[in-house]
Amino acid sequence: MVTNIRPARAAISAAVLALGFLSTCSVLGKESMWQTYTNTNYINDIVADDSMFVLATRGGLVWFDPGRVWALQKLVNTDGLPANNCLAAAFDSAGNLWVGTDGGGLAVVPKESSFALVYRPNDLPEKVTALAWDRDRLLLGTDRGLYVVEDPDTPLDFSDDIIKHYSVATRRELLSDRVLSLEVGDRYWVGTNQGVTSVCRSLESWTGYRRPLGDSVKAMAFWRDSLLVATERGLAVLESSGFRPVFTFAKPRTVSDVAVSGLDIYVATDTGLFRGDGMSQYRFELILSADARSLLVRDTVWVGLGGNVQAGQGLAFAATGQSWSVLGLPGIKSAQVSALAFDPVTGSLHLCHYLTSWGYSAVTEIRPDGSIHTRSSPLINPIEVSCDSRGRVWFAHFASDGGLSVYDPGADTWGRVQWGPNSGWNVIDAFGIDRYDTKWVFNGEGMVVAVDSSGTRVEFDIPGLVPPPRGGFDFAFDSRGCVWLGLTVGLVRIDTRGTLRNRADDSYSIIANGLPATEVRSVAADPEDNIWLATPQGVAVWDGAGFRVYTSANSGLLDNNVYRVRADRSGRVWFLCQSGLSMYDRISGRWNNYTAQNSGLIKSEEGITDFYQALEIGTIRGIVVVGTQRGVSLLNIVPGQDTVSGLHILVYPNPCVLGVNDRVVISGLPEQSRVEIRTLTGMLVAQPIVDQGMRRAVWKPGRVATGVYLVEVLSPAGIRVERLALVGH
Repeated sequence: MVTNIRPARAAISAAVLALGFLSTCSVLGKESMWQTYTNTNYINDIVADDSMFVLATRGGLVWFDPGRVWALQKLVNTDGLPANNCLAAAFDSAGNLWVGTDGGGLAVVPKESSFALVYRPNDLPEKVTALAWDRDRLLLGTDRGLYVVEDPDTPLDFSDDIIKHYSVATRRELLSDRVLSLEVGDRYWVGTNQGVTSVCRSLESWTGYRRPLGDSVKAMAFWRDSLLVATERGLAVLESSGFRPVFTFAKPRTVSDVAVSGLDIYVATDTGLFRGDGMSQYRFELILSADARSLLVRDTVWVGLGGNVQAGQGLAFAATGQSWSVLGLPGIKSAQVSALAFDPVTGSLHLCHYLTSWGYSAVTEIRPDGSIHTRSSPLINPIEVSCDSRGRVWFAHFASDGGLSVYDPGADTWGRVQWGPNSGWNVIDAFGIDRYDTKWVFNGEGMVVAVDSSGTRVEFDIPGLVPPPRGGFDFAFDSRGCVWLGLTVGLVRIDTRGTLRNRADDSYSIIANGLPATEVRSVAADPEDNIWLATPQGVAVWDGAGFRVYTSANSGLLDNNVYRVRADRSGRVWFLCQSGLSMYDRISGRWNNYTAQNSGLIKSEEGITDFYQALEIGTIRGIVVVGTQRGVSLLNIVPGQDTVSGLHILVYPNPCVLGVNDRVVISGLPEQSRVEIRTLTGMLVAQPIVDQGMRRAVWKPGRVATGVYLVEVLSPAGIRVERLALVGH
């Protein structure tokens, strides 16, 4: 029983308690093929089993020890969850955890397991809003009505389950197919957006109560064997003559949960948590001002908070007679990731969280050991990020009081570069850093500005450039020193002839003829200085003379709506599309596609435009990272590979037809390898550079004579030799 909890202050205490966290993805890019990092501070449901809590959040499941105030484990899509937005959870009698998701249907986490199983995805809707167990019967609330699963004593054997579906079309008393809440007592109670329905245990007798107080019955609970329903208008109790109002709000608000402890009644709403002492209208008071989404009441009142859908507010709690405290749960600072960058010195991954609606300034660092660190930039709305050769992290801001901010990890200090107060020059539409550590920006006034390593600023007023309506565009830099910029007018080429401060020899051009669309969202230079472009109508590559266009119709590209492009050191090109990630290996001509259906990529939530936003390659560790509006997905390019003995070395094409194939790939290399090409008599022909992160090397035979050659791979484990045939065309 909880009594005498003092009312909270008008706002939650700003103090955030640090949490320990045993991550299932403990090492960046090393544990499995795919890893996911999400934000777990938007908490939809809280359930308890023995001494442990499980929090169902928009970013997956979190196991939580309330005694130690300690987060123990997190489960996400790469652990088997069909979707990370978990709406409801419930334990069965065997201790298995059942989870209703938005976008993935129903899943179950077996007791003492760290992996989820998807429950018969073809037989249930993708959105499960409420769950309730009655012995071996599971009730599911969905946006298509009520589902009842009969489980004959085998909770983890789904094949023999019987699924029954009830909708307004078959049961008019259900009132609506939008089921919002469930409660089990002597009868079943089904809350919908039109009222509440009573169902006998035999599922034969149904009675509907339309508008018991308001329309939407989002939460229910029992008080002294009487049913309480919470709606947007307040709280009502079922009596013999119908529902009687207990407590009404001054104005309608969203109600998410209701809980009872002794005589105390708690009602969670989007504007705060109310507590009532008994059933008197005049004994309800606001005790916490926050977006309260879920409740668990014991000796301590636990409140799962909502707030901004990308960042959330965390977990609030208060014991008897104490004020409220708030916990920030494990995960990245915000689920919305607009840009990514790898630190070339430490290998850390840096994330931008761009939220113009509330001037967000926090940025996230994920270190190689998997630990997550959050910082706050001195400027708002960071939209792009890049690292210089010294490991300093630069952020471009899309705001009139923005510009550039820089974080120096060694000194733990921040700096900034701005162009006056509240200026369009501070609105950064495109950003990049070249190999000389010169920062290149295109601003809201239509100017290209270069800031070199000494801080000197050089301006380029190029005719025909138009500021795009949004930021997030790319610069790319080839080995000859040319600067490439994608904008809504096409591909922009800037050649300073290697003399940044001497403007007399500069040349510019805007190249649009032959593009599939004039909007060039992203650009990348491959090792041979081909410039790759991402557009809303496909991708293109500029070879110095013209464009070659790739679309879903003439290639293996997933779809034509492409947001980002990156090229790795081995000549492969990666495209981030509306449907997922495509990789093109120019040497073999092969395409690989990764979607939420065939990989660990975070699933795009319905209704969110531009869900996949950022793409980066970590060449040190061989990682491809995708930033989304619901977290970060990491692909380890060489997962499960024998990185010691090199048993999976592959040489292709083999035979290599000179005049048709101009390169040979040696992939699957062990760590710390070097590659030598020799004749059969042992004479050294070439030593291709090994991309250690990607575990592969590329050799250009050029004018080497036809015949059989030896490919020697030397590593700490020894030497492996493969034969390669070069034949004439």
